[in-house]
Order: sequence, then C-alpha cells, then structure tokens
Amino acid sequence: MTRTDAPRTVRLAAIMTMAVAPVGLLLLLDGLLEMHWLSSPAAHRLAALMDQIRTDYGIEPPALLQGWPGAVQDVLLGLVCVGYGVLGIWLLRGRGWARTAALILGIVVTMAGMAAITADATDWGQFAGYDRTPEAAKLIDRVATLREVLYPGWHSRFEDVVQILQVIVSVVAVVALAWAVFAHSSYFTGKRDADAPPDDWDNALARAKELSRKPREAGS
Repeated sequence: MTRTDAPRTVRLAAIMTMAVAPVGLLLLLDGLLEMHWLSSPAAHRLAALMDQIRTDYGIEPPALLQGWPGAVQDVLLGLVCVGYGVLGIWLLRGRGWARTAALILGIVVTMAGMAAITADATDWGQFAGYDRTPEAAKLIDRVATLREVLYPGWHSRFEDVVQILQVIVSVVAVVALAWAVFAHSSYFTGKRDADAPPDDWDNALARAKELSRKPREAGS
C-alpha cells in the first residue's frame, strides 16, 4: 500500500499525527531556552535576591519559570512528540505496529501535556503576583532590582501557548487515528499475510462495530 491509496480518514489521521512533530520541536526549543536562562548570571542573581527576601521577610520566592525539572520535562516531551509525529509516515503505509504505537504515545503525550499545564495553573508563585502579596509593602525597595534580572516576559507566554497547542494537536491526532482505525481497520494489516487470522485489534474492532450496528438495525 502507498500513501496514494490510503483512505481519506487514514490520510487525515496521518497528517494530524505528523503535525505533532513541529509542535514537539517548539516544546524542545522552549525547554532549551529555559535551561539557557537558568544557567545565566541573571538567573543566579535573581535566585540569590529572592533567597535574601525569604531570609529577611519570610516570603517564599515564586517559581523561576518551571525550574530545572520543568525545563527537562519540556525537552523530553518535545523529543517524544517528534518521535510520535514520525509515526504518521508509517500510518500512511498501513503498518499495524505504527497504529498501536501512535495510539499509545498519543495518549501519553496528551496526559503529560495536560499535567504540565495543570502544574503551572496551580502554582501561585509566578512573579506577576509576587509584589501583590500582603507583604508587598515590605518589598518596595527590592522589586525594581528584581525586575532588572527577571527572565523575559515573552518566555512565559511562549511556554503557555506551546503547551496548550501541544495538547490540542495531540488530542485531535488521537481522535482522528481512533476514528480511522474504527472505520478502516483492515487497512492497518502491517505485513501480515492476507489469509492470516485476525489479531486482537481486529477482534475488538469487529465487536465494537457489531455493537454499533445493533441499535441501527433495531430502529429500522
């Protein structure tokens, strides 16, 4: 089978799967940019100033972007997304192993992306609200100094956009592939012989189609 004779639904699923790769590259870039900033003198100075504020006033410092764990997570998730996107090439060729791997990886990267967004949303410690705490009056003489060494404002916005985009594209890719598998299960045969018995996927899809057919037959 070639990409020219792939059913339209399969082609759409393959395209959406491949679309995850460039988003993964953006996520990888975001993680590398964050690592670069965390290694800079400005980041070390900012951390030292915040530690001094915690010592002097007992105010906990906000998160510096996501910190090293978050930056590493973005890099690893970006690499996985790139690998996931490459599977779209093999989906066009009807490979059964690519179908299974894409469904599993699609769910994994979607859940990982949602977890990252949730972690950011529940972290109160973004600098935007650091000088609006009840103790803010104590920081009047420190805020200007902190802002001088703060990370670029566009970085956090870029990170938020990329994370949201990654989840949206991954969800669409998984849904499109699930529909393609349901509608054209026979296309994903891998290299099995045409006379080979159906595998577990084929059996599960056959049962699902049978269940979906019964209500229509009962209503006719």
